[in-house]
Amino acid sequence: MSIEVQPILNEAKVSGYWESRACLVTGGAGFGGSHLVEQLVRRGAKVFVLDRFLPRNSYLRLSGLAEMVDFVTGDIRDQELVKSLLERCEIDTVFHLAAQPIVPMSNSLPFETLSVNALGTYAMLEAVRVASCPKRFVFASSAAYYGTTSTNQPIAEDEAPLVAANIYSPSKVAADSAVRCYAETYGLKAVACRFINTYGPGDANFSRIIPRAIRNLVLAKPYDFGSRDDGTTCLDYLHVRDMANAYICVAEHLEAVAGHAFNFGTGETTSTRDLAKLVSHVFDGQEREPIFCGPKRDKPVIKRLDVSKAEKFLGWEASTTLEHGLDETVQWYRRFWDRL
Repeated sequence: MSIEVQPILNEAKVSGYWESRACLVTGGAGFGGSHLVEQLVRRGAKVFVLDRFLPRNSYLRLSGLAEMVDFVTGDIRDQELVKSLLERCEIDTVFHLAAQPIVPMSNSLPFETLSVNALGTYAMLEAVRVASCPKRFVFASSAAYYGTTSTNQPIAEDEAPLVAANIYSPSKVAADSAVRCYAETYGLKAVACRFINTYGPGDANFSRIIPRAIRNLVLAKPYDFGSRDDGTTCLDYLHVRDMANAYICVAEHLEAVAGHAFNFGTGETTSTRDLAKLVSHVFDGQEREPIFCGPKRDKPVIKRLDVSKAEKFLGWEASTTLEHGLDETVQWYRRFWDRL
């Protein structure tokens, strides 16, 4: 890519940077979107949320944030709706997080996944391109971009994607590529943020390992994680607040880093078995042996991102340790369990 990034010194992180800026967060009723909304509201931004519906158990609702934003019901694939919203609300920055994020569902609904994740991103990009508003676009990509990996070597942003065993991965590859191409072709100030697995308060997707572990513990069920894994998969786990701050950090530096992709994670991996054991210990101090019934793998799945580019050019790094983040998460579920 012809765009050259130079190291910068967080000069954009000044008091009042977000005060009264109009921001659009697509998928803002979702897990990650709700936390991004929270951080933007705390910084004084005027936040608009575009989502298809607002679930009763959304972190956006449970945290009281829903009353502090303008919520618009709609589909990101409705280009005219998006364009109208951008112009009418004088949006300064678009944070595009809306997606079909459930990996097992991507294999059950492959075309819907492609339609929302890839075509939906194209519709958003095109609306931004033709609208009379600033061309600032921060995209929620994923470490799934890299496909199925099995090396503990850190994966850098210029690594080519590998084949994956799900449709979610190629749908994010297509969207990620489109974002960077729109930046190169049309001059959009757009960046793709590739996040590792996120966790934290408010995740209502109980097919994910940490919510599933906490559900089993709260309900005193067997500590069983089913057949999706054999316990050897090693992944990085990033607290959702660190993720939200990464989006904001990228947005503050869009002029300098447009057209690029950035990895975000802690740089450390934990096996699913060890993670489940840690959740148990954090929950009540007990050492439970998790049950994983997945077929034994000859070679474990490992995904560890090289996050040095974000540290060097954005000054960003994760600040929440896994044990502290899990303790915060467990306490949140205990508090809100009857409303989930």
